[in-house]
Amino acid sequence: MDHAQIALDLSHALGTAARDQSFRPFVDGLRRALSSAGVRVDRLQLPMSRMLGFRHPTFGLVLSEWNDEHGHGTTVRTHAQLDATGVSGARDTPFEGIVFRGESHMIVPDLEASDASMAVLEDLRSRGYRGYLALGLPLPTGEDQPLAICSREPFPTDLPERLAPLRSLLGITVYAAIRTSQAFRVSQAYIGRESGPRVLQGEIQRGTTQRLEAGIIFCDIRGFTALSERVGPEEVVRVVNEVFAIVGEAAERRGGEILKFIGDAMLVIFPVADDRADTARAMVETARTALAGVAALDSGVQIGFGGHIGEVVQGNIGTPERLDFTVMGPAVNLASRLEGLCKPLKADAVFSDTVALEELGLVPAGPQSVKGVAAPVEAFTL
Repeated sequence: MDHAQIALDLSHALGTAARDQSFRPFVDGLRRALSSAGVRVDRLQLPMSRMLGFRHPTFGLVLSEWNDEHGHGTTVRTHAQLDATGVSGARDTPFEGIVFRGESHMIVPDLEASDASMAVLEDLRSRGYRGYLALGLPLPTGEDQPLAICSREPFPTDLPERLAPLRSLLGITVYAAIRTSQAFRVSQAYIGRESGPRVLQGEIQRGTTQRLEAGIIFCDIRGFTALSERVGPEEVVRVVNEVFAIVGEAAERRGGEILKFIGDAMLVIFPVADDRADTARAMVETARTALAGVAALDSGVQIGFGGHIGEVVQGNIGTPERLDFTVMGPAVNLASRLEGLCKPLKADAVFSDTVALEELGLVPAGPQSVKGVAAPVEAFTL
């Protein structure tokens, strides 16, 4: 067994998976490592779930697999989907002993010579697989991560013992891959699709900023206080999540990035790529689509938008111990003030003249006095 080659394969797989933000290169690295250990791998399955310490803001389960029939495949389940099943996915599978009883492995050396009746084993037998091994990999958390290996040839009965010296190395490597992916996904979920990875790549020093031109949208839920008093806090959370999901999907589909939530409001930026006109269209289409989506909820909740295009400063602000990655500048303030004009103008959205393009069909609302801005601002509504 070439331990140096195995460590090299795993190290390379970790680096490639981190760069590509995909478990596929890592699964390939596991296959190469096992091959270096003298194990034929025709199917490999790595199930990562919240039960086993996998932490993801959206997914409760990610099942990464490779087989010689179809190549790579990934199955995901949201937390809601897992909760709806009411049972653990490891029950009545070869992983049950590893997950619930702390067993190190479960091996079926030859599926054709075995009377094992588990559904997954019967399926593998029908597809021509012979050897099956579920191996528990010890994680630093004290939990065991299952790894399933199949071969078209029977496995030797002592295969678990032969792989025992590798279990800790494989476990640490899997743990590193999971934590790297977790950091990336959590940064995207809490900081932003584009901004989160930038923070992970090193833009973390307090006071570090950059200037960029962007469209800024403020979206505010109107009637939030009345809603809270009417339905209670738990229902408010549900309604707010529904509204934010509609607005967020409309914005992200058009290149917007949700930068932050501020109570019952959200801030979205649209970095200007080449043409301000494209950014203006994306902002107005986002507002129109989101307004229609929220109206369809029939919850009595309304939203208002304020939008402006201008230069902002993006970066880290805060205390030495607590930072926020955000945007600042007069353009941000103006977008917020424009949203505040929705009520007096009886409008669903108010945009500045930087957004008003003739083909967008915006309606001039005339010059408006805006707090913090000396000269009146030309406003436009839907």
